Amino acid sequence: MKRILFLVNTGEISSNANGGASVYYSHLELLYKAGFDVDVLALQWSNNNQFLEEDYKEIVGFVKSINTLKIESKKPKKNIKRLLNAVFRPEKFEYYFLNTRNKENLQKIITKNKADLLWCEWRWAAILAGFSQLKTPIIYAHHDWEYKLARLRSKRTLIQKFHTFQKKRVEYKLVKIVNGSTSGSYTETREIEKISLKKSLYIPTTYDKITPTLKASKPPNIIHLGGMGTTANRLGLERFLDVCWKQILANNPNVKLIVVGGLKQASPELLKKLKGKNIVCKGFVKDLNTVLRPNDIHIIPWEYNTGTRTRIPVVLNYEQALVATKESVKAFPELIHNKNAILCSDLEHMSKEINSLIQNSKEIEKLSSEGKKTFIEYFTVNNHVRRLNKYITELL
Repeated sequence: MKRILFLVNTGEISSNANGGASVYYSHLELLYKAGFDVDVLALQWSNNNQFLEEDYKEIVGFVKSINTLKIESKKPKKNIKRLLNAVFRPEKFEYYFLNTRNKENLQKIITKNKADLLWCEWRWAAILAGFSQLKTPIIYAHHDWEYKLARLRSKRTLIQKFHTFQKKRVEYKLVKIVNGSTSGSYTETREIEKISLKKSLYIPTTYDKITPTLKASKPPNIIHLGGMGTTANRLGLERFLDVCWKQILANNPNVKLIVVGGLKQASPELLKKLKGKNIVCKGFVKDLNTVLRPNDIHIIPWEYNTGTRTRIPVVLNYEQALVATKESVKAFPELIHNKNAILCSDLEHMSKEINSLIQNSKEIEKLSSEGKKTFIEYFTVNNHVRRLNKYITELL
């Protein structure tokens, strides 16, 4: 049986902690059910990234072992070598953890675990392994393009723009040197294939099928799910409040906006807006069955096609009517306008669609029912086990 060393950031791995944790959990479950032996290596990137055994209690049944590695970083001196790296080796210029010590420590663990393959979650783990010139094959589990997210910042200095350009060079170089890649975004899977000239595998985040326990609300609530530490959640929600909420509330004075997710990284401006009329902030909720009702209207107001929206399968699983901007869900070819979701051209369009939907309970029920069917067909583990096994087997 082939053995996989699974490189991942330290922190909780769970199907309901945050988007990243959900992806990690999904991938580990898939690898386990695909018949591979998996050893987890949790990477501590700084003293703030503490390794806690309790963070991994939900995945012990999927893996053979769980260990950790402290990554050492050393800021380089400003000299001619650094200038040469800026031109010829952007990965060394941008990422200070690419050094001989970390390479040797990683190689020792690979040898000890007799790993046949490295599975690297998120870009830092993939950069560490990919640019360490290891002989072991590498799969990069791609989450998003960092350079694309950086470009969305409203104000950037010339230096910030330069670093964004360098990171784009690194990201493009990375997908070329690894042996294979996976992505939870269909569009980014195709982008990776075009850049790398290698086959990449689209695997959306998977979840176990659930049956909602709460009863539907009348009128339906409007739901926004996701912590404010994620750029798409934070900026998308603020734009919804600025563009849509006042108009929706004027037409439907009894409707509530329920915000589920941690607010720790919300801006002061956003926190102020969340104190508005009929807005209920639940904070982080471990058991979503206590807050997500079937036939509620679930919004994704992010206006860009970046990364993957890990909560979309959750929305469909809980039988809620999804209303999203077209750009935010381009990553999911499974979503079809007016069949299992309402896809809006912009936020003004979203306001109109939500106002109409609130008054049309039959349409909400149809969208919720079709969404559940879509979830069962595309977003459960068994849909992807054979594809993943085949992809890895061919690489090895």
